[in-house]
Amino acid sequence: MPASVIQGTPADANGTGPIQSPPPLFQYEKNLALPDLNSGTPAEIWGKLFAEHRPSPRRVSEWVFKLHNEKQYPQVIACLQAAILNGQAQPWMYEVLALNMEIENYPKELVERVVLSLTDFGDVDFASMMYSGAYLTRFGRKHAALTMYKQASRLLPERSEPYTLGLKLAKETQAPEEIAWASLGIMENDWRPDFAERHKAAEAVMLDLIRKLNQEQNTLLADQMRTRLKEARGCDLSIRLDWNGDADLDMEVEEPSGTVCSFSAKETGSGGIFLHDGVGPDAANAYELYLCPRGVAGPYRVRIQNFGGQLVGNRATLTVTIRSGLPNQSRFVRTLIIDGEEVGLTVDLPQGRRTQMRVISDQQAEVPDIERIVPTGFEQQIPDRRDARHAQVLQQFEESRQGLQKKGLPTNRRAGAMGYAPGVQVIQEGTSMSAQAVISADRRYIRLGIQPVFNDVTDVFTFSYLNGGNR
Repeated sequence: MPASVIQGTPADANGTGPIQSPPPLFQYEKNLALPDLNSGTPAEIWGKLFAEHRPSPRRVSEWVFKLHNEKQYPQVIACLQAAILNGQAQPWMYEVLALNMEIENYPKELVERVVLSLTDFGDVDFASMMYSGAYLTRFGRKHAALTMYKQASRLLPERSEPYTLGLKLAKETQAPEEIAWASLGIMENDWRPDFAERHKAAEAVMLDLIRKLNQEQNTLLADQMRTRLKEARGCDLSIRLDWNGDADLDMEVEEPSGTVCSFSAKETGSGGIFLHDGVGPDAANAYELYLCPRGVAGPYRVRIQNFGGQLVGNRATLTVTIRSGLPNQSRFVRTLIIDGEEVGLTVDLPQGRRTQMRVISDQQAEVPDIERIVPTGFEQQIPDRRDARHAQVLQQFEESRQGLQKKGLPTNRRAGAMGYAPGVQVIQEGTSMSAQAVISADRRYIRLGIQPVFNDVTDVFTFSYLNGGNR
């Protein structure tokens, strides 16, 4: 009687014999040895191994790493294909398989299929889309790569990477819609500190496209592109604070939805971006800049305070621009007297273009370094920047201690001391609500968007910032 048959059990449904026991759950074989690579073709060797065994993922990665370093690329391809066909796939296998197939000069269509399979593996997310787009670009599949970047932008519309990487590919396609998608996407969503140069380059691409469409007598599409470009140039709200002296002025903006944008919270869900936190006495650095490219309509409360240093004349200049580059643009300048106490004013944005909350960068998926893709399992041991910074701090600490010892001073006088930098921030408590009305084109209906905000301070702890102890 076979070992898989259990004696003394009830008969099966047909009454012809005993029921067989269910197969045991699989277990990884950790100590499985590398097969004899001369015992047949690569497909036969690896197909038989994965059909009869289930090696651990670590063991498979060791085999692949060894074979890849020995430049036995057909063996790597056969190994990974057999693992995938036998239901033992891992996400990294698709990346390594595509790389080795490229080395072996496989048709680009097959390589593209493998890269696209990586995106289909498990949950599709922003990072995998960007990774696949970078691989497709490397393989010369530019149209497919551009499609990947556009799909990634649909997942996180306000991330700038898909548009930045897609612009070069879009220019090569010469398709007006692709060029407009990438160029306008940069102008609308790329708000990193050095955004001006990238915006200027993207605008130049759009102007070239409009000029080309006019030359082709496609005036209708040219007018549409010109309108979209004008919309992309616009900024709902810009607030800039300038001063003279060595003072350290800090500005924070409380937005209609209750979010607060400042140097400590540089991006908010309401669309606010804190682009520059300045300090004197250098006039080129003595300014604070807040932008809200697409904001929520309502009151914006600006609060300014001097946290140290001498402010020339105790005065600062606040420049507010509402709907810059858009219809009903307005601008005003206020001279503020800042003498110890917090100074504030309210700016009203009557029309805001934001219809949904923005995904804050800290909550977004990390994007791999797509300029230099190294598949998982073959990554170089690149030191982490945090490790380098840690080593630098330790070196400075040791040099400080040695300097104190040479002067005959206690080594705990300066080195290793703990510093506290208290920051004063207003915490709102209570209930607030903002509403926005949108009138239909036929003026028959009004749609109200109401957003309540509930803030509740549950507990407060006091402590001394001199020594950090509770009091």
